[in-house]
Amino acid sequence: MPKISVAKGLSVARGLATIKGLWRTIASTGLLVLLPAGAAVHANTSDTIGSTIQLSAAQASASATTSSIASTTAPSVKDAQTRAVEALRWQLSDFFTAEDSGSVRVRMPGEPPLRAPSEASVQLELRRLPARLKDCSAPQLSLNAARSDRHTPGLKRLQLLCANGQQHIVSVRMERFAWRLSTPQPLASGTPLAPARLTPVLTPLGKLRGNGFESAAALSGFEVRRRLRAGEVITRNSVRAIPLVNFGDTVTYQVSGTGFSMQRSARALEAGALDERIRIELAPGDWVRARVIGPRRVAP
Repeated sequence: MPKISVAKGLSVARGLATIKGLWRTIASTGLLVLLPAGAAVHANTSDTIGSTIQLSAAQASASATTSSIASTTAPSVKDAQTRAVEALRWQLSDFFTAEDSGSVRVRMPGEPPLRAPSEASVQLELRRLPARLKDCSAPQLSLNAARSDRHTPGLKRLQLLCANGQQHIVSVRMERFAWRLSTPQPLASGTPLAPARLTPVLTPLGKLRGNGFESAAALSGFEVRRRLRAGEVITRNSVRAIPLVNFGDTVTYQVSGTGFSMQRSARALEAGALDERIRIELAPGDWVRARVIGPRRVAP
């Protein structure tokens, strides 16, 4: 069996260690170095491979930097469109904000439908995006002069003006949600509307016939005109002022002037609430119109 000197054994061990170190470097950098068949691996070869690895890493870093600069200095068309959409969203939100309307939410084409809100707010739905929106800088909205009330629910046609002179027409469906009074229990016709019978509910005003009532004080002196269902929002058409004079009542007809005041009895020919004008009969066949001024009291 041949003998191997200690010096040669150390040399072989160093060579194996060098090869393992190179493979670790190659594996960590993802580079593949090809050497000619039978070529000896020594210190010079290690330096060459190390230089190659450093050069390739520097090239990769330079390539990544160039790509980053290119993406920063030359934004894609998609990025420009996204910025334009967000600018239009902000303009719509700012345009339809009112002191009493709450927050404004905007739905762009392709986005999920807006859910029912939990607070007073405005919801806007844009039907379609204007053509060449990505080219519109510093957009400004103005309302069509024929529809000057921007806070009334319904379809709005807006004019979009751009800094570069472009003009677009934007169609927006607007819905306002506000608190309005309703009745938690069914109410029969003729029931006085006391505050205990009322509760506020969040209501889409565009689907409400009439504007409804915001405070119980506004319904003081009113009664139900027709039967109301539980949860129904109270509107002007569903209430009437409580009559202070009914048909056939004996009323006091009061006439006042400079230095005199007189009153006499009459018979009501009509029912009437406060400040309403009704017919009264002073004598058989003699009737006049009078204004209701209190319970069973009228005046010219």
